[in-house]
Amino acid sequence: MNKLTFDFNKEILFGEVGALIGAPLSAFLISKITVSTHLVSSFAVGGAIAGASIFWLFMRIYDKEQEKRFSFRSLESDISYFTPAAFLLTVLVYYPVLFLLSKHLLTQDYKVVSSIIISQVVAFSLFLTSINVYRYILKKFYGKIL
Repeated sequence: MNKLTFDFNKEILFGEVGALIGAPLSAFLISKITVSTHLVSSFAVGGAIAGASIFWLFMRIYDKEQEKRFSFRSLESDISYFTPAAFLLTVLVYYPVLFLLSKHLLTQDYKVVSSIIISQVVAFSLFLTSINVYRYILKKFYGKIL
């Protein structure tokens, strides 16, 4: 694996760390207010979005600064290619798996935090595979390297 591929996956993984913090934290906090599995799962999704976005952006900027290749124009270009695909894959793959699996585990009397973390591991594995396929297609057919 080359450095660009490593950095790309590291940034996504770091984003997932943010999601792993945001999802269980927000789900746990809302579970103290309501017992609705629908609301708990919905807050898990919202917390994951916020945490992943913040952590991914931080790592992307950090990596570009380390390479002495950071510019707002480059960041804007990367975001314009990455964000729509990542958003689409999160809407179609990641969050449905996170929501449905966590809701299922919660109805099976799993604990809130463990339900969310198990669901995130499964959802993230599918997302990571999908986004790397997208990255490969961009490079192979369009010459764009993320």
